[in-house]
Amino acid sequence: MFIDKLQAKYEPNEPIFINEILDEFREYSRGYVFKLIKKAEEKEELVNFSTGVYFIPTKTILGLSTITTEDVVEKKYISSKNETFGIYSGLQLQNMFNLTTQMPNTIEVVTNNESMRKREIEINGRRVILRKSKVNITKDNVNEYMLLQLMTEIGSNINEISRERIKNFINRSNIEYKIIIKLASHFPSKAIKNLIISGVLDNHIF
Repeated sequence: MFIDKLQAKYEPNEPIFINEILDEFREYSRGYVFKLIKKAEEKEELVNFSTGVYFIPTKTILGLSTITTEDVVEKKYISSKNETFGIYSGLQLQNMFNLTTQMPNTIEVVTNNESMRKREIEINGRRVILRKSKVNITKDNVNEYMLLQLMTEIGSNINEISRERIKNFINRSNIEYKIIIKLASHFPSKAIKNLIISGVLDNHIF
């Protein structure tokens, strides 16, 4: 009954947070829910990935499946259930634009789901830096926010390959310049300045 109810709502290898489990079984006491969790763990029906994070594993030829810190960060701070509320920043953001091949040890995130200007946490041994978003991030402005965040971080002095990759992102993502203008007031002035000087906007005029 316990695991069946979780399986009906959550996909295998999807991070499940303890508050979600407690909410799902709110008719029971907290202590009893933890007993149910422990029993499911003993049966290998549920795995504890890190403090307060579980998942329903699948069986592979190498044993039980696992999840990653990125999976947890994605659901909690970036997007979940067709809702977007954050972006990656730092090297991870540059990686998404193919501007670097470096794989960061520290995950950096800008998210609506953080109340402090900057906070560091650890998830399963990985360092995660959280920053409160300057303005609410949604699926309707996430690409424009990513672009302004990128230009804030990398500056305007970029090579031709990087310039073309950013241009491709702008075209592919149907960037709306009115949204950029609206967001720009929440970013340092260098964000728009770098965007214009870098030459990634072609002939678009603000």
